[in-house]
Amino acid sequence: MDKIEQKEKIISYLLFTGLFLGLLFIYFAQERLYLSITTGNLSLGPEKYIRILSVISVFLTVILAIFGAKSKYKISIYFAYSILLFYIVFSFIFSGADLMDMSQFMDGKGIGTWICLGLIFVSYNDKRFNFFKKFLLFSAIFISCLALYNFIDFGIGFWRGQALSKYRVYATNYLWIAPYVFLILKYNTKLKWLRIFVLLMGIVLALVIQTRSFLLVYLLVLIFDFFNTKNKAGYIAILLVGAIAMLYLIMNTQILGTSFELLMDRGTHDTRSGQLIAFIGQLNPIELITGQGFFASYRFGMEEWTAVDNQWLFLIWWGGLIPFVAYFYLTAVIPVLMILRGGLSYQTKVECFILILWVLALFGLAIFTTMTIDFFFFIICIIHGRILHKYSINSN
Repeated sequence: MDKIEQKEKIISYLLFTGLFLGLLFIYFAQERLYLSITTGNLSLGPEKYIRILSVISVFLTVILAIFGAKSKYKISIYFAYSILLFYIVFSFIFSGADLMDMSQFMDGKGIGTWICLGLIFVSYNDKRFNFFKKFLLFSAIFISCLALYNFIDFGIGFWRGQALSKYRVYATNYLWIAPYVFLILKYNTKLKWLRIFVLLMGIVLALVIQTRSFLLVYLLVLIFDFFNTKNKAGYIAILLVGAIAMLYLIMNTQILGTSFELLMDRGTHDTRSGQLIAFIGQLNPIELITGQGFFASYRFGMEEWTAVDNQWLFLIWWGGLIPFVAYFYLTAVIPVLMILRGGLSYQTKVECFILILWVLALFGLAIFTTMTIDFFFFIICIIHGRILHKYSINSN
C-alpha cells in the first residue's frame, strides 16, 4: 500500500468515525431537548464526549482532506473556502469571543462550524462517496427506529411543543437524509420499497411536529421525482393510492390524526414576518459589509434576539459581505452553473437538486435549518463537495 492509499484510508476512517458518532449523538440531542423543555435542564452528561469525539474526527478529516484534495478542486473553490474561514476567524477574535469557550467556538457563528464546512473536500474519492451513500441509508433506518420507538412509548403529546420535544431533532436531521436516499435509490429495484418507506417516514415526522415547511420540501422532492419518471401516468396512479392510504392512516391513527388536527389549527398563521420585519428594520447598511460580529443582536418585542430564520440574512448580518459572497458562490452559484452546463447524469441532478433545496431552506423554506456542527450539516457538506468536485473536473 503506497502513501496515497494510506492517507485515503485514514481520511475515510476519521470521516466515518465522526459521522457515526454524530449519528449516535442525535439520540442524546433529542433527549436533551426533551429534558430542557420539561425540566429546564440544558446540561449535557457524559454523552457530550460522543459529540466532542465526533467533531474532533471531523476536524482531523478536514485538515487531511484539504491537503489530500489539492488537485481535485478548482483554485476558486479553495480560495472561497479559505477567505471565508480566515474572515470568520478574524471576526470571531475581533468581536471579543473566547477561543477557549467551546460553546462559542462551536456556535454557528463560531470557528468550529466553518472548519466543518471543509468536509466539502472529502468527496473526490469515488469509493468513499459510494460508502457514504450506504451510510446514509443506514442513518435513515437508524433514525426511523428511534422515531418509531418514541411513537410507541411516548405518542406525540397534546400540543406542538410536546411533539417537538420528542421528534424535532429526528425530523430535522431526517429532512436532509430522506430526500437524497429516496431519489438516489430510484433505479434500485431491490430497494424500491425501502426508498418509499424512507420518504413516508419523513412525511410522517414532518406531520408529527406540525412543520409546514418540511412538508413543502417533501412535496418538492416528489415533484422532482415525478419529472424524472418516464411513466408519468403510472406515477400519478401510485401517488393517488399513496395519498389515499396516508389519508386513511390520518383518519384512523390517533398519532397522525392528532398531528393533522394541530397542523390545521396552525392554518396559515404567519409565524415569521413580524420577526423578519423587526430584524430588517434594525439593519445597518455599513455593518452589512463588515458584519456585526459574534455578539450581534437585535430587539424583537421586549427581548434581545441573536438569530433569525433567514440564514442568508443572518450570515451577512453577523459575518459580513465576504463570508456571504464566498458561501453563496460555493453553495448556490456553482450548482446553477452545473445545471446550465447541461448533460448531467441523474445522480448529479439529484445532488444539485439537494443543494438547491439547502439554499432555499437557508432563505427560510425549512425552519431549524442552519450552518452548525450538527449531523445534518456534515451530510450536506459531503453532498455539496461532490458537486464541487464534479464542477472542478468537468465531469458529469
